[in-house]
Amino acid sequence: MRNHAVISRAGGPLVLALARALPRSLPRALAATVPLALAACATPQAPEVHASLSLAPPVEAPTDGDWWKSAGDPLLANLVERGLAADGDLACRAARLHQQEESDAAASRRLAGKVRALVGKDEAPERDAARSAWAYAYAQARADRASEVAQAYVQVRRLQQILVLRTERLDQFRDNAVIAEFRRQAGLVTAIDGGLGNSMAGVVDADVASTRARFDAARAALAAMTGMDGDALLTALGESAEIPAFPPGTAPAPDAPLHRADLMALRSRLESSLAHEKVTQEQLDAARADPDGAAVPPSLREAIRKLDKTQADARAEIASARQALAAFGPREAALADAAAQAKRAVTDARAAYRAGFGDFATLYVTEAAALAAEEARVSLRADRAAAVIRLHRLEGAGWSAADLEPPVGGAACD
Repeated sequence: MRNHAVISRAGGPLVLALARALPRSLPRALAATVPLALAACATPQAPEVHASLSLAPPVEAPTDGDWWKSAGDPLLANLVERGLAADGDLACRAARLHQQEESDAAASRRLAGKVRALVGKDEAPERDAARSAWAYAYAQARADRASEVAQAYVQVRRLQQILVLRTERLDQFRDNAVIAEFRRQAGLVTAIDGGLGNSMAGVVDADVASTRARFDAARAALAAMTGMDGDALLTALGESAEIPAFPPGTAPAPDAPLHRADLMALRSRLESSLAHEKVTQEQLDAARADPDGAAVPPSLREAIRKLDKTQADARAEIASARQALAAFGPREAALADAAAQAKRAVTDARAAYRAGFGDFATLYVTEAAALAAEEARVSLRADRAAAVIRLHRLEGAGWSAADLEPPVGGAACD
């Protein structure tokens, strides 16, 4: 008991516990000496604790990055939310993130208090950075999934509008063939006009069937992505609707922080690796000031180079995407003029043919040109919408701070 009192005063409860664990057969002098030695090692100073590393100034996560909610299309917003909820990979990522948190918490408890002091190692910064990388990777996966659903929706709307245009044109071509037959029976034209009209109708009929098949396939893919019944989706889509004209948002300043979750995930992974190698913040700051300095460890120099290059590439990609998006305006204006001219030409050619002053070939050419112009306008609007969706992802939209603590669902994961 006297030895235990000495030990308790020298080293505290932990050392007392170690003393009680010593074999009773150990000589009394040695039994007192060993814990005292341990206490002497443990108590003079606190263990070295490596503070969290930061390769760059912290970037504030968006409070609300769900751009699709303000796109002016309620069905799109609903489908994106459905797609996020139905994504099994996202659910599994969230589950693994929480499992990692529990594992880290258990590891921290095992090395808590003075046991960590005896071990002389603090793995918390490394684990925290690794956990942050997991969380940011989940947030980026969410943003990517939202973009995929939105792109699929735009494709469905593109094909739906082209299908409507071709169906309307098919009806018109069939009407032309009927008029040509009436004129042939009246002896005004030869059978060539009727044959040409039927040929045109046959070609467009094949186009309509092909477009309908593509539309059905795109719609089925969108239904699968969102967990929605195919018939219910068809009803929600309606007969036709405009392709959403998303606003691209204000261009960020060239030196503004990038809010992309994938870049934050990369930074966190690099910070975790550096913490594992016991790199200090002082070393990191010195390396930032002089990356080519002789005292900079190779691993630290490579981490800085990789992060800087990735961020520079991201900024270049954003600039290129915005430049490409700006080119859509003139192209849309030019196509609008061309479509208006083609529509007037069709009206004139149709009136002339019905009155017996025009020929069928002219009517055929003008109607084909008008259809091509309208389809080109639809495709251009769809391409522009797809470009805005991509720009949102490149600039870091589609996730928020809340996604770093995702809810856990009931998904079965490997």
